[in-house]
Amino acid sequence: MQPLLHLPDSTHPELTFRPVTAADREVLEAIAAQTWGGNDYLMDVFEAWIADSEGMFYAGCLPDGRLAGAAKLTRFGAGEWWLEGIRVDPTLRGQGIGRAIHAYGVALAEALHHASGEESGEVRFCTDVGNAPVHRMAATFQFRQVAQFWRYSARVQPSAVRAQTFQPCTLEHLSSLRAFLDSSPHFANVQVSTIEARWQCRRLTDARLRALIEGGMVWLWHGIQHNSAHIDGVLIGYVGSPYRKMPPEFNLTYLDARVGGLASIAQAARALGATLGVPSVRHMLLARGERLVAIEQAGWRRPKDDSGKACLFSRTLGQATAYIN
Repeated sequence: MQPLLHLPDSTHPELTFRPVTAADREVLEAIAAQTWGGNDYLMDVFEAWIADSEGMFYAGCLPDGRLAGAAKLTRFGAGEWWLEGIRVDPTLRGQGIGRAIHAYGVALAEALHHASGEESGEVRFCTDVGNAPVHRMAATFQFRQVAQFWRYSARVQPSAVRAQTFQPCTLEHLSSLRAFLDSSPHFANVQVSTIEARWQCRRLTDARLRALIEGGMVWLWHGIQHNSAHIDGVLIGYVGSPYRKMPPEFNLTYLDARVGGLASIAQAARALGATLGVPSVRHMLLARGERLVAIEQAGWRRPKDDSGKACLFSRTLGQATAYIN
């Protein structure tokens, strides 16, 4: 049952909200066709988002019933909410509709979190570093910027010696992997999260780690002490195309090493990618000076158009009465 919500007074007074249904496909296809040069992922996830029973794919509609825009609120786990996919009909932009859709998502997260009975929680989202209007809106709704990520990529570089410094992680390694992460300053700086396709940031809980290990997406690195009993670094990644019309790459969603080891593990990642049959590797790197220097030392580079810079915003849930029982 959809919760009743109190929305802030600053939101669009004419919009009403409802779940997206299969009948909205044609309208959203038209909006997606005018987003990112027709390379929008929205229709790739349309059915899955409608079927999600824990979050909500919702639409904002005008008084005449016309769908003005939509967005998705996703529950990744206990107290972990993610707001994404905000889309507005291009003919209606500049009227505060995107702001209202965002406000509804925040209120919905507050309501669903309250109903769950979970004590702590947050709702997060990513946007481009240059999207100043969304940054201002985030501040209005009590979000704070907690991290910034820049996209880097590199051609694979075959090297059996470097590739062999990686060991596939198994469930037997889970406790030692958790100990490594919990002691890592980088893990704290990335908000204990991976950053995945569509700039989704997901917490690395034990359940999430277990699923990634079982999916063959976690490697332990032994490139400093060269001792299989000692973890020198961690790589989490998968082979696939992060966006439509792009060839498969080795996408790294988490890359971490002990102090002074980032350049070495980043270079070794290129060798590991070569064993996976892809031409290139890609990673959204935490934008801190020492990490930018290290990954460039390993031969990774930024896009020539300087695109691919994401800001992660977070808001603690339970700090406003955006719901009624």
